[in-house]
Amino acid sequence: MSTKIIHGSEPLSDTRLPASPETFRPSLDGHPAQSADGLTLDSDAIRILIVDDDPGILTLVSRMAGCLGYHPTTAEDGVDALYYLTKAQYDLVLTDYDMPFIDGYQLAGQIKEKHFGTRVIIMTGHCERDATDMLNGSGIVDGLLLKPFNLKTMKEKIELVGHPRFVKWTHTNRRNSHV
Repeated sequence: MSTKIIHGSEPLSDTRLPASPETFRPSLDGHPAQSADGLTLDSDAIRILIVDDDPGILTLVSRMAGCLGYHPTTAEDGVDALYYLTKAQYDLVLTDYDMPFIDGYQLAGQIKEKHFGTRVIIMTGHCERDATDMLNGSGIVDGLLLKPFNLKTMKEKIELVGHPRFVKWTHTNRRNSHV
């Protein structure tokens, strides 16, 4: 497989992140979702499930989502992601494409079948043309995020998927931050 450098992308490592990310556990056994410190999440919180089999990428993308004000939960593969999706409602799933057991595209298909309204963005290191050809016109994937990406690119892609809760939440938080 050949690799193509995508110009204009910045490496993930250039993004400055807090030392301690906010990570969240999904709701289990009928209990509401909780933050890592055990506090129940606000029902208006934008919840993102991040799926990647690379622990470094998983941690970094989770921190990036936390920096953007979202509440991330992490899953190490598609099987774990499907389990978490049965236990909590997520507004968005950011998933790697190449994973063992269930790849990101198969995961996206199952999410669209069983979790109406959940947006899916696939993250991939494949060259843009190959990834676009693979996903083009499927209607299963809402967005494509090419690795490496920076915080700005991630934010723009999340906003681009256009879930009404993202738009409402973003505008409310911008308004409140100017008070």
